[in-house]
Amino acid sequence: MKIALALVLLSAPLRAATPPAAPYGILLLAHGGDASWNAEVARLRRLVDAKAPTETSLGMADVESLQAAVDRLEKRGVARIVAVPLFVQTRSEVLDQTRYALGLADKPSAILKAAYERMGAAHAGHAAAGHGHKMEFSTARVKSREPIVMARALDDHELVGRILNERAKALSRGAEKAHLVLVGHGPVDESAVPVWKDSMMSLCAMAGSGGPFVDCGIALLRDDASPEIRAAAVADMREMVSRAKAGKLGPVVVVPLLIARGGIEKKIVKDLEGLDYAWDGKTLMPHAGFDAWVLESAAKADWAGKP
Repeated sequence: MKIALALVLLSAPLRAATPPAAPYGILLLAHGGDASWNAEVARLRRLVDAKAPTETSLGMADVESLQAAVDRLEKRGVARIVAVPLFVQTRSEVLDQTRYALGLADKPSAILKAAYERMGAAHAGHAAAGHGHKMEFSTARVKSREPIVMARALDDHELVGRILNERAKALSRGAEKAHLVLVGHGPVDESAVPVWKDSMMSLCAMAGSGGPFVDCGIALLRDDASPEIRAAAVADMREMVSRAKAGKLGPVVVVPLLIARGGIEKKIVKDLEGLDYAWDGKTLMPHAGFDAWVLESAAKADWAGKP
């Protein structure tokens, strides 16, 4: 009887089990860039995707790209979606607009809209050159069946501090004493400047740890702000580097707080033209550890008020 039952079970057609919905999928947000940068983001997506369903949206709050990525995640059966911004700072006009596009904010970013209107002509050529920045302001919103939240950007995460520390030490090798200056892109919104500075001062403590650095200064380029604000920011940055060099305590090491090369690093070099400082232009990526950070950031996302 037992043998007959076993034969019946073995002869029954096998039915594929329906896989349970993943607890959440990850919507990886990143600026678009050149082919090498886009390939680096694709590589990061594959690493994270091995642990949790992950799709990428490239651009600056580009609704078409966001919608396509959300659609792909929903087709993969995720029950919830966590947007993880591969950005230097959570306080960002682009992320404010992204929150609106994802239904996480009631109003679009008036500051980003004004910046786009001011920079439109200049950045139109930038986008046409294939750098992945579509400078079109839109009030369209993403349609999603599943709840969405957004995690924090890199801010002053220890991974960033560790990478900056590596970059700074490499540039100061052999020096008994040195000055360190971190340069970030900076926001358009004036009220966001203190947030950026607080985060960068925290990174300064990590970046200068264990090295020959007698001090660490921070500078914001304010590249997307008005010409007057940007000019004042550049003057402050030049004064900081000049003053440090005048102290004659050692070389001045300048390290960019940028995710990747994309033109801003060249502007920093141009803005510091004629000054004496150590520089190699290396950005945060490529570097090991970002896959773990994406997963950690997604796991810490705040689901309060969401189903």
